[in-house]
Formats: sequence, structure tokens, C-alpha cells
Amino acid sequence: MSGAGSQPPGGPVIQFEVLIAMANQIGDFFAPYPPGQREEGVRNHLRHYWDPRMRQALLDHIERTGGSGLHPHVLAAARQLNAPTSPRGAYAGPPRS
Repeated sequence: MSGAGSQPPGGPVIQFEVLIAMANQIGDFFAPYPPGQREEGVRNHLRHYWDPRMRQALLDHIERTGGSGLHPHVLAAARQLNAPTSPRGAYAGPPRS
């Protein structure tokens, strides 16, 4: 199957610019959280809701560029993607007012 919008098998699952924008949007959501909870919230979202190919593309970008274009807390969270998950982390849900 070929066409103007088709990608080769094993090709990127999403446009790279969109991937960075999505990661930063997740970071924007967690930006008001306290440090630690912010990074863990982003990391948990990436782990639970992103396709493994998207996570790998993000990690490849970080390895190639040092994380160019990513918010600092998104970069910190992404670097923790392969770290073991603790049963009780710092993330306790949205901040309470």
C-alpha cells in the first residue's frame, strides 16, 4: 500500500515536531506541580499513555541533541523513563488548593 501520506514499515509513528510539542504540552500541564511531582507526573504520563515507539523516539532525540526543544522538567522526566518505578512515588495527583 503506498500513497502520498504513507510511511515505510518501521518508519516514524508521528512527526518529530509533533512529538516534541506533545511532550511539552504534557509538561505544561504538570508545570505548576512541585518539583519531583512535576517530573514524576510527566514520566508517568509518558509511560502509561505513549506508544513505546513514541517514547523511544523521544529518548533517541535526547541522545542525539541533548533534548533540544524540550522544557527542562520534560527532559528530566524523559531521562527517567527507563528507571525502575517505585510502588509509592512522589506523585500524589493534582495540587489541592
